[in-house]
Amino acid sequence: MSMLETFREQRDAADLTLRGLLSGEASEDSFAAVEARESEIADLDVKIAKLEATEARAAVIVEARAEVKIPAFSGAKVSNEPMTYSENGERSFVRDMINAQLRNDQGAWSNIRRHMDEVRVESRAGMDRVDGSGGEMVPPLWLTDLYSKALRPGRVTADLVSKLALPAGTDSINIPTISTGTLTGIQAADNGATASRDMVTSSIAAPVRTISGYEAVAIQLVEQSPLAGGLDRMIFSDLMADYDFQLNAQVLQGTGTSGELRGLINTVGIGTVTYTSGTPTPAGIGTAVAQAISTVAKNRYQGAEAIVMHPSIWYSLVGAADSNGRPLVVPTSNGPWNASGIVSVPGGAQGAVGTFVGLPVYLDAGIVAVSSQLPIVIAAFSDTVLFESGVRTRVLPDVQSSTLTVRFQVYGYAAMAARYSAGIAKITGTGVIPVAGY
Repeated sequence: MSMLETFREQRDAADLTLRGLLSGEASEDSFAAVEARESEIADLDVKIAKLEATEARAAVIVEARAEVKIPAFSGAKVSNEPMTYSENGERSFVRDMINAQLRNDQGAWSNIRRHMDEVRVESRAGMDRVDGSGGEMVPPLWLTDLYSKALRPGRVTADLVSKLALPAGTDSINIPTISTGTLTGIQAADNGATASRDMVTSSIAAPVRTISGYEAVAIQLVEQSPLAGGLDRMIFSDLMADYDFQLNAQVLQGTGTSGELRGLINTVGIGTVTYTSGTPTPAGIGTAVAQAISTVAKNRYQGAEAIVMHPSIWYSLVGAADSNGRPLVVPTSNGPWNASGIVSVPGGAQGAVGTFVGLPVYLDAGIVAVSSQLPIVIAAFSDTVLFESGVRTRVLPDVQSSTLTVRFQVYGYAAMAARYSAGIAKITGTGVIPVAGY
């Protein structure tokens, strides 16, 4: 029986037990038992989903191999075979890299080559074994699958703009633009003069920037840890999460200097609405948002697509009420009537959560306060293009070899061009300083 079938059987058994508990007499013990079974089922659902995803990826690889006539690895049947370095696999990419480079281990080289084939088809302070800096991940008794990840907001705004692959072999992308258009007009009489104006062109430069980071790890932790691929996943996933966080911050508020992208909020020529108030109100914010939408509409000649705001601003709106104590931003379950805003995802932390003044609202906790103000961005986000190379990973065993330290590194390149600054507006001022408690 496969691992997936085993988990499915365990899930069915737990579900059957749960149904029996729910049909029995209510008590504190039975309630605790119900919670335990629900937790067990949720855990099994996660494991089943991961294994099903692994099988699906393997099936895609098999189909792609068949199309390009690439033989299966070592004569093995790949249709149900997991990836070389799968999320729950026993192999460690980092360990294989070290063994291949330092010891010329042919088995390690074979695993790496196989991994590269799969990829082609599927297209500060060092850590050591001292508790407090990585040692917690060595003892096998730890529940390592449940380790607490570092908390970071996701790349909400970066996923709203248009995304293209970064072309190779360039350090700047120049997008042609028409700064002054041609002219037509009424001809006063037959054979009379007609309107004419020469077109003036220029370009928008999008310099390519680099985002990178690394973690230095004791080689003993890599070679002696029982986690195998789990250690790789823990470190690389954390590095890549911070890479996304840094990229999103650049898309929002990059200055365009000192190697940074020029973010939406700092783009030259965008509309600015200043909302000044010592006691901000939903009505005041609503007016400022409407003014920003108007700024985009009358200058860009196309409508704004969405609003991006910090959770503190959004939930101050959700928590506000009118003079009769009625909420101004209401959940969809209440059958909204004459509401200024609607909550479609109660308790949402990031991404789409509802609407305000008719536009979709996206929460992005990556917005950084400027003079205590949390700016709101209203834009036709698809106007802006983000060019990404994708994140590259490396393992460098030689950099700190004198101390038996290996370096886990991620890096990537990005460029960004706001093609129409008229399609962006921001709201600043004392009115977007978060209300106390939010």
